[in-house]
Amino acid sequence: MTVTPPVANSTVTQTPPAANSTGPALYNSSAIDSHFMDIAFNNKFETIGESSTSGDTIAITGDYTDNDVSTLGNFLLQFNNNSPIKQLPAVPVQESNSGDIRFNYIPESSLDTLAQQQPSFGLINRDSSGKIGSIYKTTSNTVSNSTNAYVYRTGTVFVNNNLTGDERTHYMIRGLLYYLGFVGQTTTYPDSIFYAGPNNTITPNGIDWQAIDVMYGGTITPGMTYNEATNALGGTPGNTGT
Repeated sequence: MTVTPPVANSTVTQTPPAANSTGPALYNSSAIDSHFMDIAFNNKFETIGESSTSGDTIAITGDYTDNDVSTLGNFLLQFNNNSPIKQLPAVPVQESNSGDIRFNYIPESSLDTLAQQQPSFGLINRDSSGKIGSIYKTTSNTVSNSTNAYVYRTGTVFVNNNLTGDERTHYMIRGLLYYLGFVGQTTTYPDSIFYAGPNNTITPNGIDWQAIDVMYGGTITPGMTYNEATNALGGTPGNTGT
């Protein structure tokens, strides 16, 4: 992947991905439900949240490039093709800090400075060498519905602007999925974008997409606890730690 110099307010042409790009189902429902439980919960004391209540506006700012805008835009189109119930805006808003999900591209040295503010600042994501790939700064808001209260998350993905290629793309897409509710990880599927080990996967694999469908298919609702989600899926346990 070639990274071009940043251009403010640039126009990027997106190529819509083919529908059903993940091919036929390769996993049974038990495996899919178990994978969903792993990637939707970081621990068994959380509840299912939502990324926002206002349409998931996605904004991009900082030292981003045309290629970053194109990468995000093409993934948004891919997401919409694979998740027809949950739809996202097809184009990120450039030069803005006001989105529900925000991407801010800053130098590695600036990320190191932010990391020193832990634990007050946000979740730090490092690669196998210890280099910071991204930092999440999250704002959690509690909302009540007819059943119970749940949290919706908005926040900023600070991306290491020194990254290039697949590594850069991985931290971008993984950050977007985090704010879409997928706060967990898997140790079962090394080719999953949610894999807990070293991984520069740049798009969800087949079982990832099927688990994303579970999140938005109607069976799972905001505010569900780990046990409630397990019961709603027929009692299939995940591997999420306590």
